[in-house]
Amino acid sequence: MSAPSAFRPVALRHDRRGTWLPEAGLWLDAARGEEFSFVSHAHSDHVARHQRILCSPPTAWLMQKRFGSTAEMLAPEYGEPIERNGHRIVLTPAGHILGSAMIHLTRIADGASLLYTGDFKLDTGFTGETAVPMPADTVIMECTFGRPHFLFPPREEVGRAMRAWCRNALDGGEIPVLLGYSLGKAQEIQAALGGEFPVAVHSAVAEMNAAYEHLGHALPPWETFHGQAEGRVLVFPPGAVKSTALRRLKRVVTAMVSGWALNPGARYQYQTDEVFPLSDHADYAELLELVKMTAPRTVLTTHGWSAEFSRDLRARGQDAWSLLGSDQLELSLASDTPEPAPETPEPDISSAPETAIRPDSLAAFSRVCEAAAGAPGRLQKTALLAGYLRALTDAETLATATRFIAAQPAAGREDRQSMQTGWAAIRHALMEATGCTTRRFREVSRASNDAGRTAFLILHGRTAPRDWSLAETQALFDRLRLARGPSVKSAILTEAFRELSAADGRSVVTILTGDTRIGLKEGLLEEAIAQAFDRSADDVREAHMLIGDPGETAILARDGELHSAGMRPFQPVRVMLASPEPTAADIWSRLAGGGDAGEVWLEDKFDGIRAQLHRAHGRAAVYSRDLRPMDREFPDLLAAAAALPADMVLDGEVIAFAEGKQLGFSDLQKRLGRRQADLFLPGEIPLRFVAFDLLWLDGRPLLKEPLHERRRLLESLALPPGFDLISVVQATSETEVHQAFLASKARGNEGLIAKDPESPYAAGRRGKSWLKLKISALSLDVVVTAAEQGHGKRRHVLSDYTFAVRDEATGGLLTIGKAYSGLTDAEIEELTAHFEARTIETDGRRRLVEPDTVLEIAFDAIQPSKRHDSGLALRFPRIKAIRRDKTPADIDTLATARALAGLPLPG
Repeated sequence: MSAPSAFRPVALRHDRRGTWLPEAGLWLDAARGEEFSFVSHAHSDHVARHQRILCSPPTAWLMQKRFGSTAEMLAPEYGEPIERNGHRIVLTPAGHILGSAMIHLTRIADGASLLYTGDFKLDTGFTGETAVPMPADTVIMECTFGRPHFLFPPREEVGRAMRAWCRNALDGGEIPVLLGYSLGKAQEIQAALGGEFPVAVHSAVAEMNAAYEHLGHALPPWETFHGQAEGRVLVFPPGAVKSTALRRLKRVVTAMVSGWALNPGARYQYQTDEVFPLSDHADYAELLELVKMTAPRTVLTTHGWSAEFSRDLRARGQDAWSLLGSDQLELSLASDTPEPAPETPEPDISSAPETAIRPDSLAAFSRVCEAAAGAPGRLQKTALLAGYLRALTDAETLATATRFIAAQPAAGREDRQSMQTGWAAIRHALMEATGCTTRRFREVSRASNDAGRTAFLILHGRTAPRDWSLAETQALFDRLRLARGPSVKSAILTEAFRELSAADGRSVVTILTGDTRIGLKEGLLEEAIAQAFDRSADDVREAHMLIGDPGETAILARDGELHSAGMRPFQPVRVMLASPEPTAADIWSRLAGGGDAGEVWLEDKFDGIRAQLHRAHGRAAVYSRDLRPMDREFPDLLAAAAALPADMVLDGEVIAFAEGKQLGFSDLQKRLGRRQADLFLPGEIPLRFVAFDLLWLDGRPLLKEPLHERRRLLESLALPPGFDLISVVQATSETEVHQAFLASKARGNEGLIAKDPESPYAAGRRGKSWLKLKISALSLDVVVTAAEQGHGKRRHVLSDYTFAVRDEATGGLLTIGKAYSGLTDAEIEELTAHFEARTIETDGRRRLVEPDTVLEIAFDAIQPSKRHDSGLALRFPRIKAIRRDKTPADIDTLATARALAGLPLPG
């Protein structure tokens, strides 16, 4: 009797074009036009110009109506089998959006099977079909939310929260705007509202609403938005949040509806008032459930956190690999032990038994940071950190732990700046401590694209760890700070890494590199301190802002002494920011209520550098808007500050000034980033400090005083040469605001800052007491020539774009800049797929791409630069729009760019 033949899986090949099934002769969601491709659903990033398409009937109808597809459609009903090249094919609902489908293939000859999920969710949505996965030998699954902290709350619970938010907004006279993609998410939002409110939708949403209803899926009553918003909830696509239609409305509040709402700082990332975690994708638990339901021999993951999820599956005993290739490193490094799947975090280590890890140990710190990073929401993160801080009874240990959570290896600002322990020293120490080769380190670093994770993978299983206390860890940082030279620092780190566990080594690296990756930039630590010691979060926030040390803030909160915190010289506070408004009418309406009575203070907006000048006890210092000392750049300004008539803290603008007129920012910029020995003499590129606010005077903090009182005190001071007091125009009408704006522009300034004379100084906030009117029409149409991986949350997408203008003399492309801001997450994901499919050459994290994508780039100025081969560089470039209506033949030329810069053509 012959032995049974070995199992042979359904053959597949994956490259930048997509996944190809050669035996079946079928592509799966191919990125560009192919002869025959399965299309899982009708979102634009899954639609290409194929000759023949296999899809569900709703998807076929949506592609024809939405995109005008002329492809031949093969659209069997769900569960209706078809045969192709010896394979039985069945489509089954994916649950993502209406018409989304999974595809299941069975090779008729031997029964080998494959399931491709496309985008899916198992949770039954408010609209669309419920997913029906089928068992298969090989499963290809999307893993958009393949990290443990992505655990979505029940859909009904999110719906209740959305309805409550809308109700509160309407009751307060505000207009709530819910943001979601026009196909799928927008319909889920409307269904979640349940007909409780009048709903008006953007025209793009209205088109998809009509499609849903045509396909037999009823929605609660809705109307198309035509400008009438009072008393209504608006549903708009995310890209329309800055549209003229919304800007014209008053008292608008916005909320982004997305699974990414679970990420720390999502509100700030989306720049909305609220976020709601309602997703059309599977969360982490559903991803695990799909693997259980389909019982595959092999899982292949794609999209999102594919490498991380496949690693978690392998830790659970499942054969699983990422199609994206970023975990293929582990195949070639057989000696590596994969990182284990995260364990369920302890909510409060203060309640742990005596035998548990000591709260004052580095291991306890590492454990709580890992738990907080993986916690599914802000409340859970806050509770974890609060419980940890509450358990630290020793004041110095509490202060040290709090600073470490904030990724601060030293208490003082000057001490932190003198650490100078960069990635080069850390990398060398990791390699020395473990014997890792340069090639292998580079591979690990590129695959993880995260300093802390790289350290974990390099150290794992290769050290002889011992228990470190937080005090010992602080002593390590102090030794590094006092050491001189990278070789000495690297030697100190090498010795330490040999005695650190992988988790503790990751903590040391994340503190040194300044990012513990648990969302602290959004005030989560301040909230945890408040919760730990039962204090007001606002009181904690204000104390931290004033003293600048989270460790000292935690001690004051514990001891009930937050009220003793006060502004101090040489502890800069975050600057008060102005919110933009598009017209003089908006300025007047915001600050004076739009009536005939009222007064608004107006100041010129200079083209300089925002600065905070401190002078006290015979010493002076100047700080940038991000609180960085600028003493070495402006020694002449510090010398002039010695003549100030009192101890004080001034807020103002540093401008370049010569021959009786203000110079441009490009002249001032020559002062920045230079070595002490290269600084210009005071007689060259003269400076002026234009003061517009007084924050502290002879021991008296003034932040809570109204602006008119701070101004009175400022005017009473006799400022020495080199210091000017900004002029204030007191406008009493919209017309006067507009006239002042025109006058400011005529003087060569950027525009106006409008202020409420009753306003206190809201440090670090962008409120409605200060507004700015700044109109700039500077933009260029450019073509993308290179795309690069982002960092942090964007490390798995191509979010940084290098772009070029055309040299009309040669027809070639000349680089003029790089930008990474201005696009939505959906647009970045779309461009990522586009550029991955059009990569010419890869160099680490950077890809040279086919120059076929046109962007409109807004900027503040153009100046000569040797950095780019165009000889020019844009100041503050940001992406205004993807110009889908233009081709590379339509982009702007070098001549246009030089004309905007006021430069002649070379030669």
